[in-house]
Amino acid sequence: MQHHDRPLSPQTSCFLKILFSLGAIYASLAVACQAAATHLPDTAFPVPNGRSMMHMAADIALWHGIALCALTLGRKHLHPLRLTIGCTGLALGTALFSIPVTLHGFGILFPARLAPTGGTLLILSWLCVASTPFTRSTEKHS
Repeated sequence: MQHHDRPLSPQTSCFLKILFSLGAIYASLAVACQAAATHLPDTAFPVPNGRSMMHMAADIALWHGIALCALTLGRKHLHPLRLTIGCTGLALGTALFSIPVTLHGFGILFPARLAPTGGTLLILSWLCVASTPFTRSTEKHS
């Protein structure tokens, strides 16, 4: 894969490094949530399917955390603006989905309304990320 023809500004590079770290934090929190969902007693989940909700929220956080780490590592080969927008959406969408679903599993119901917004943002962000390798290159190929 060739380098992208648009240079990264220092601010964009720093922001993508922060998103990488956030992805790793999401992954670590997801593993902790999986452990909690596995080992907590049934009484900790007052809503039906509360334990499975927590597992689902942790799965989303884990996979999107890993994706943030991987995508930001490829920043030199991808369109910087699209990558930054897509990864920012993935980070925000993950939080807007996983946190409310986890809280809902524990019977805290009001933030659950944010989960569909987070899920929609994740879908749109993945579509943005899908466009990152495609752009006109100014390099001459031999």
